[in-house]
Amino acid sequence: MEPSILIVLALAALCGGFTQGLAGFGSTLVALPMLAMVMDLRVATPVCCLLAVALNIILTGKLRGQIVWPALALLLGASLPGMAVGAHALRSVSDVLLKGALGLAVLAFVIHALRRREAGPRAGAGLGLLAGFTAGCMGAAIGVNGPPVVAWVSRQGYDRNGVRATLTAYFLLAGIGVISAQYLAGLLDREVWIRTAVAAPALVLGLGAGMACCGRISERAFSRVMLGVLGLSGVSLLAQAAWGAFTR
Repeated sequence: MEPSILIVLALAALCGGFTQGLAGFGSTLVALPMLAMVMDLRVATPVCCLLAVALNIILTGKLRGQIVWPALALLLGASLPGMAVGAHALRSVSDVLLKGALGLAVLAFVIHALRRREAGPRAGAGLGLLAGFTAGCMGAAIGVNGPPVVAWVSRQGYDRNGVRATLTAYFLLAGIGVISAQYLAGLLDREVWIRTAVAAPALVLGLGAGMACCGRISERAFSRVMLGVLGLSGVSLLAQAAWGAFTR
């Protein structure tokens, strides 16, 4: 494995683990754009999905008492058919389209986060089904299933602990479904497992640091930094997709 890939892999895992430990979600949104810079998405996506499942096992154990089960069941039921569609897309769709979709997904999350302070009507079950299906497709295809689910859960009127616990449990169970779909699609090969194992120590270190820092810095300051990094990552991926399409 090239040194540049090792460095980026460790850095992505460290940042992803730190983000998840501090905020309760967002590891893939941080790590995947970084990995996509140095490796094929057909490798980067399964690696990020495996790392995210490991993180969410730990966090779900801590937050399980706050989970809103009806909302979780609705989202998961809608996600399952979407996962099959997304896994097929990961095998058959070009890197240009996948990177473009990932960039748009990251920017969509940033826009939602910037607007989430504005009060709005509660989103209904129909939108929840749509959010779950879309998240299933995105999760299997590009490893990012957060934006539609975060947008819907945050519009349910739950308290902060309910939102975090429900999202964490969804990301864990959906992540297991995603990696199962990727396994059946033949995507979890030896290279993916090796890179996941290499990233694991940095992931654990980042998670521990994030959990230790939780509550010690203002959420507003962290949110600004995270959204700035995510915004730049999204723009960078869209630029790569545009360049790839131009040079074909």
